[in-house]
Amino acid sequence: MKRTLKKMKDHRAAFGVCSGIAYWIGAPVWLVRFAWVCSVLFWGTGCALYLILAVFMPTWEKDPADFDQVTGHKDAA
Repeated sequence: MKRTLKKMKDHRAAFGVCSGIAYWIGAPVWLVRFAWVCSVLFWGTGCALYLILAVFMPTWEKDPADFDQVTGHKDAA
């Protein structure tokens, strides 16, 4: 199954952008968030890009069933 780039509805900290990117590329969510924070702190470009993606990126109706497996995310339930 080909993964698509969409924001997450349930697995999110702010708008679900980093969780969506992590699922799309198959990386851990914490790593994508860390990279995003570094891009904001060191280059300043991440903030504007994050806001653009938060507004224009589509959202999953229901988060993919394989999200935890693909990203290595452990739900804190």
